[in-house]
Amino acid sequence: MTTSNYNKVIRNQRIFAKSLLCLSVLSAMGYAQTPEAEKADEENIEVIEIRGIRASSAENLSIKRTSDAVVDAITAEDIGKFPDKNVADSLQRVPGVVIQRSGGEGATVSIRGLSSDLTFTQLNGNFIASSPGEPSRSFSYALMPSTMIERVEVFKSSEARLDEGGIGGTVLMYSRKPLNMDKNSGIINLEYSNADITDKYEPQFSGIYSWKNDDEDLGFLLGYTRQDRTNRSQSARVNIINKNFLYQERKDNQLVEGGAKGYAPQSMVQEVLEEQREREGFQVTTQWRPTDSLEFGMNYFRFTLGQDSILNQLEYPEWNNNDNFWTDVRVDAEAEYVTGIDYSAGTSGSQRLSAIPRINGEYKREESVSDTFDFYAKYEGDNFNAKLTFGKTEAEGGPSEKFRAAYYANESSLYYGYDLSGHKMTTYMDPKMIENLTAGIGGQADVGATDSSFVTGTQEEKYASLDVDYFVDWGMVHTLHFGLKYRDGKIHRDTRNTFYLSPDFDIAAGEAAGTINLDDDYSRNGGIPDIRDVIMPGSLGNLSDVINTNLFPAVDWQRYQQIVSENFVQYTRIEPNYVYNVQEEITAAYLQADFSYEDFRGNLGLRYVSTTTTSGSSDKILYRLDWKDAQGNLLPEDEQRVEDFVYLEKENTYDRWLPSLNLVWDLADNWVWRFAAAKVMARPGYDDLGQYQTLVYTSNEYSADRSAADDFDSIRDSEGWTGSGGNSSLLPMESTQFDTSLEYYYGEGSGVGIAFFKKNVDNFVVPLIIDTTRSVPEQSFTLPNAGDKVVTAGGDDLLVRDFYTVANGTDASSSGMEVFMQHFFDNGFGIYANYTRNNTNQANVELDGQKVGESPLIGSSKYQWNFSAFYENDDLSVRASYNKRGPSVGGYVASWETNFYTEAYDQIDVNASYNLTDSLVLSASVINLTQSETYVHLGNDTDNRFIQNAYAGRRFYLGATYRF
Repeated sequence: MTTSNYNKVIRNQRIFAKSLLCLSVLSAMGYAQTPEAEKADEENIEVIEIRGIRASSAENLSIKRTSDAVVDAITAEDIGKFPDKNVADSLQRVPGVVIQRSGGEGATVSIRGLSSDLTFTQLNGNFIASSPGEPSRSFSYALMPSTMIERVEVFKSSEARLDEGGIGGTVLMYSRKPLNMDKNSGIINLEYSNADITDKYEPQFSGIYSWKNDDEDLGFLLGYTRQDRTNRSQSARVNIINKNFLYQERKDNQLVEGGAKGYAPQSMVQEVLEEQREREGFQVTTQWRPTDSLEFGMNYFRFTLGQDSILNQLEYPEWNNNDNFWTDVRVDAEAEYVTGIDYSAGTSGSQRLSAIPRINGEYKREESVSDTFDFYAKYEGDNFNAKLTFGKTEAEGGPSEKFRAAYYANESSLYYGYDLSGHKMTTYMDPKMIENLTAGIGGQADVGATDSSFVTGTQEEKYASLDVDYFVDWGMVHTLHFGLKYRDGKIHRDTRNTFYLSPDFDIAAGEAAGTINLDDDYSRNGGIPDIRDVIMPGSLGNLSDVINTNLFPAVDWQRYQQIVSENFVQYTRIEPNYVYNVQEEITAAYLQADFSYEDFRGNLGLRYVSTTTTSGSSDKILYRLDWKDAQGNLLPEDEQRVEDFVYLEKENTYDRWLPSLNLVWDLADNWVWRFAAAKVMARPGYDDLGQYQTLVYTSNEYSADRSAADDFDSIRDSEGWTGSGGNSSLLPMESTQFDTSLEYYYGEGSGVGIAFFKKNVDNFVVPLIIDTTRSVPEQSFTLPNAGDKVVTAGGDDLLVRDFYTVANGTDASSSGMEVFMQHFFDNGFGIYANYTRNNTNQANVELDGQKVGESPLIGSSKYQWNFSAFYENDDLSVRASYNKRGPSVGGYVASWETNFYTEAYDQIDVNASYNLTDSLVLSASVINLTQSETYVHLGNDTDNRFIQNAYAGRRFYLGATYRF
């Protein structure tokens, strides 16, 4: 908040009388006042304390009321006491906000139905880098400890002074400052948590200490938080779904006459991800006011997030979808979807032994680190304020070690099957499977599924800005805001491999020759542990209803890693060819005029933005030429395929003019009407822009050799081209949007309102799978193991099947309404609620100028409903919160010509605290009391095409906070 907001305060004094609480709110928000006003309010500012749900809710409503834009706010109930465990969890209670969770904890935020990549989040007015390995524009709220945050504002309408990037909206987080706090004040908080699908009680500690001198012109603030937490997410999902084969209903291995026909999932998995999350956060803030007019400040933030994890999977591919293996096929005729298949060896005398289910696993050690430093100098003159800011934010993240491995069931399970009816996945297998594996029956390692590839990334941005508030007396106009900002952002993404090499392997010689590859890894040299040495003695336990299976055989991946580490030498190679880089230089200038006339107020502004994007990637062309020799023996990998790489770089420059208007009419003492219009923009995701392209050619010789394999894939393994990659030609997303609302404030902290909004969005990004064309230089290869046969591949306008990419959508619209209500009763009870309705159209999806399909806005939800009720007295505070998100739109599947849809999701959270003394508070919380789970299906014509359901647990917290 700038000093010019004082003028808004003076204007609003003519409209409504401020209570003592409101004055303290404005002081806490940082409104600068005239010397006379400061002198008059000085004593009140020193003694007023804002504590509790009621006070913070009233403060939130006051910020909304006095703002010139469409703004919702969340403020801390007290020092170090944010309303929820995570900033994102609190934001989900704001009208129109949807959060996405990771491990049951809020991770990203979407506003009014748009992707989280279109929510622009800043800390103290600037971007925070938070690379989790795959660089993203979407801020990872899992990095941000809520104890360091004083308040959060959600801008749903734009102002020229706000940085561009938030088509959905802009989230501004403000950290605490020492000169706004009492001398030698702070908190110490200790808390323990436990979830119903883990068996651990884990601690969380946070502390804040603030000091300032007696003259209150020099202050320091230190903040620290640490959290140890085990997240255990469980899901069952369809991994691949396409219209490859149409299967007919079958019973006892006989076709049902006139039976239904449908398409089957190509791969399904049941998985349990256990993540050991260690989060640390540091904050150092200083303020110095050498004179009444001049202030210097510095902020340093460091966030680290360790995410070591183990993933257990049971996989069910479609490799055995033929009458050599199955006995029964069940089909939902209306959905054209195979809902179940039974496989059994020897049931009718003809079935063959299946290799499925496959026991998969992944072991990963990972950490993300984010460092941000900024410095500001602020000068307050007689009729202007000026602020100079510069800083740097950088992050790096990704695994330091990762491997995947797999074992086939084979003889250990003589039958298995699955069923996808009833909005869940049910699987069943031979109950003696683990017993058989322990005895050495079945369990052969899948060498081809053992790999160690992983992604790491870095992200940084340097920035500098000058902002000026010039106070004028030009009729209606009372303040001019103008400024400049320069940002230079870079991301780097690379791929690495962790190989385990024989102890006598000459690593130095291999590095010098550049020949260390997968053929040298333990997995290709008989080093995969025997499953008898690593299989868990019993079925994986503590499973939720999401994992519906009679048995979950699993490998002890810690033991697996120990065996490999004891017998081989770990070596990590940075792949020189699997990289992409994106650099953006952004220059922006703005002019904004704040105005007021009688009962009208608002602002009118224009922002100019120039962006130069340079993206480069190492595109890969893989030629799969031959698989087996003439005797049927598997060829070495370097004789099977040839790889070629080429690094391509592209520069794109574009300028945009972004006008904005916010108009507020204070109709009466308690009524406020708003109107807002703006043009806003957001840049495509880094991965969408820079992701390297992979084109794979499969020869007729290779395809013929693979055709007899049980895991033959009709798309991937047939002759011709397949591929995937980003789209460096993506245009920036743009939206012309309008808001209008009517608000009624009828008491201290009480009010109701209704808002209508419309966004016309161009160039939104849609993931899709399509058949497309590409041009590749023609090459010829001789196959020595196939009689020196010559294979020629390449040329212009080649058909590429099932190309995974992204494209721009055009002429999309999102319109809807929001309703909010907040009411305090005199007996200590209170309620606040909001409802958002969002409608999107079917927009065109274009690739290379050609329409390839239609899709709604990705990430959009039909509605959201929040309701909270609380009771509070001097010692006790209790709140129950209900949150429901309507069906939301996922990625587009070209073969089905429809999207994935996430079904409506709701959950209840409960928070309580009790003041033992004025300084010591006990607290308890239950998150996801209702044990809610998510459900995803394909298409909006039916909800019976199962794609995924997932559950991350119900979590309990118990803690104590000491304030001083």
